[in-house]
Amino acid sequence: MQNLAILFYKNGFNCSQCILKAAEKKFNISLPQEAIKMCSAINNGFGVESICSVLVSCIMVLGLIFDAQTAKSLRIKFLNDFNLKYGSLNCPKLKALNNKNKNTNCEEIISGAANILEKIILLNKAQKKI
Repeated sequence: MQNLAILFYKNGFNCSQCILKAAEKKFNISLPQEAIKMCSAINNGFGVESICSVLVSCIMVLGLIFDAQTAKSLRIKFLNDFNLKYGSLNCPKLKALNNKNKNTNCEEIISGAANILEKIILLNKAQKKI
């Protein structure tokens, strides 16, 4: 899912849209074009230096794939895992981390979030089959 998300990002989708598009392809989710369009205003910490919008779209994907109760518990796991790796859920702090590491955009954050999300989804789906 990481490579797909970065491919969509490099092709002009914003950070939240590229996660949805990657999940759509990877997990064969049927998303109406309106879902992608809705995310056109969800980027850059919602424009007010708030939560990273990549995280918002990852949680949206959990809601698309799992029932509400499972999605809520996986949401906590996802946010904890992401925060443990990057030390923040806040867009400006994550961008500062990128700048410190000489990245000029959010590719590392998108890639890392997509990786964490995919692992959580695949692990949970495997556990449900047992």
